Amino acid sequence: MQSILWISARLPAPLLQGDAIYSAGLIKALGLSGSTRIHIVGCRRAEGLIDYSGLSPAEVTEAPLPSRRRMMSLITQLPQDACTLASQPLQQEVRRLLQAESWSWIVIDHANSGGLLPLVEAHRGNASVCYIAHNAEGMIRPEIARGFGITPRGAVMRWDAVKYKQLEQRLLKAANLVICISDADAKYFSRFNENVRVSPPVYLGTPAEIRKIESTRPRSLLLVGSFNWIAKQKNLERIIQVLCPVLQRNGIMLEVIGAVPAHIRNKFDGKFTNLTFHGQVGDLKPLLERCRGGLVAEELGGGFKLKVLDYAFSGLPVFGLEAALEGSTIDEHAAMFIARSIEELATCIVANVDDIDALNGRQLALFNLASKRFGIEPAIRRLSAAFHEPISPPARVVHNA
Repeated sequence: MQSILWISARLPAPLLQGDAIYSAGLIKALGLSGSTRIHIVGCRRAEGLIDYSGLSPAEVTEAPLPSRRRMMSLITQLPQDACTLASQPLQQEVRRLLQAESWSWIVIDHANSGGLLPLVEAHRGNASVCYIAHNAEGMIRPEIARGFGITPRGAVMRWDAVKYKQLEQRLLKAANLVICISDADAKYFSRFNENVRVSPPVYLGTPAEIRKIESTRPRSLLLVGSFNWIAKQKNLERIIQVLCPVLQRNGIMLEVIGAVPAHIRNKFDGKFTNLTFHGQVGDLKPLLERCRGGLVAEELGGGFKLKVLDYAFSGLPVFGLEAALEGSTIDEHAAMFIARSIEELATCIVANVDDIDALNGRQLALFNLASKRFGIEPAIRRLSAAFHEPISPPARVVHNA
């Protein structure tokens, strides 16, 4: 039986953010692939009771919620998140587990877990190392920093982007196997590592029974997200500022799900009569069933947007930006309403929100396509092949970063 030490500096629970959902899907599929024992170690995401049952049968070792060390990160080689998450309590737990047994695999899940790489390199023994890349950090971090212009915040983010790129290179150099979300990311990583596998996200929910959209359904769009990251907050503000005036003139509502920071809520409070902030909700189903479309309109951040799966498996048509739908196939694109800019997307929404036949046709086509690619069975096959095939020492392609 293979034994896997899975280092996820932010434990993948609760399943409220995209990185947690992606990691949990991989863990579940790998656990079902047979002859595999997984032990996950990382920091808590929040105070209070956290339910880890969704990660079963994997064992979980948690370290306390780390304290913020923003200033310290400026004087280290690590980007801010990786510095903060490589806390002393987590390092102690990782060291203990590395020394406790001979592992078949050590997984470093997300670049923000990279602060634990020195411990892994010192104590890996004969274990193979897998790097789970949630994003191509070397590409998206500089892009995000540029979006903040010549400002003090922009300068800090540009420096952080440099350190993220350097950390990503160290992870790729150490890895025997790299797993990423999309073909575009794989193309980038293949410049630095020869064993790169694509494993799209796994939908962990129960697919809904597809309900036909009727003309009586409210003319509302749903935007599901987590808005803790500054880039996601900037995306949200941009979406509201551009879309809401157009939607309001045409009697179309925008309903936002997720914990939105107070300063953004206050900024738009009362400004648009068609904007509703629902906050974090326990059950999305009622909202998914009464809206006419789901919105995917992020300009910054890159990567696959997991909300696409929530929409697709709930029978909700997708209205999105071409750049925000990275990782989707040509056929999947054809089953969505897509524009190249937020301004064009506003026009697209107005033109199609009352076309009931088009809404129903595309939601059914997207549901069928998503079922074939993002279900648990395809993921089990992919991960079983990746982790159970013989692994040679990494023969890396050497390129300048």
